[in-house]
Order: sequence, then structure tokens, then C-alpha cells
Amino acid sequence: MIVKQVTVRVENKEGKLKEVMDILAKENINVEALSIADTVTRLILPNPEQVAEVLRRHKYQVELTDVLRIKIPSKAGALANMLVAFAGEGINLEYMYAFATGSGDEMIIYPSNVEKANRLLEEYMDE
Repeated sequence: MIVKQVTVRVENKEGKLKEVMDILAKENINVEALSIADTVTRLILPNPEQVAEVLRRHKYQVELTDVLRIKIPSKAGALANMLVAFAGEGINLEYMYAFATGSGDEMIIYPSNVEKANRLLEEYMDE
């Protein structure tokens, strides 16, 4: 499923990520998934457009990006099979991060072609 991801630039210094999390907490916004790499923080949360505006008001650099939120079977080879299918269609996986929910394991993936990858995954998951 295609979802919006909030990407926010956060200085890689002690307490800076806490500032962002405090802003979200004050707005009663729950973070569903999070990835941090250097100064890039990627967030999956409800109402991403609202969150982007809140963070912009606090002078953060924010982007909204379409990504795929998928449930991946918890079995050997499941991820490999998906990547083989992507490779066969000329889709590169730019980045991904995983998280666990109460109902299973999920991943956020950013493929080079979100729409094409989404269609392929719909077929893949039906098998």
C-alpha cells in the first residue's frame, strides 16, 4: 500500500531528535515507524500532511514522499523472492526499514518506481 512518509532533517546532535519527538507528543501524534540515518529522519505516522505542517512551523526542513508499507511473510526467502521480482521488472530498492506491529512484521520500502512496485507487490502478495 502506498503511504506518505515524512522526512525531516534533524541535526545530528544530542537532544535534537528529542525536540522533534516532543513536538509530536505535544500534538498527540503517534509515530508508527521511524528510521534515522545521519541527519535524515523518516517517519510513518497518521496524518503526514498535518505533521509536515507542524514541523515546518517549528522551522524544520520537511519532505513528503510516497513509499510502500508492506507486510512481509515471516519465512525464509520471502524478502529474497520479492527482490528477485523487483529485479526482473527493473525496479531498484533505494532504501527500506522494518518494524513490528502487534499484528506482524511490516516494512517501509522506497523503490525507484513506487507505482510499478505497488502493482507488482499486489500480484506477489496474492500468490
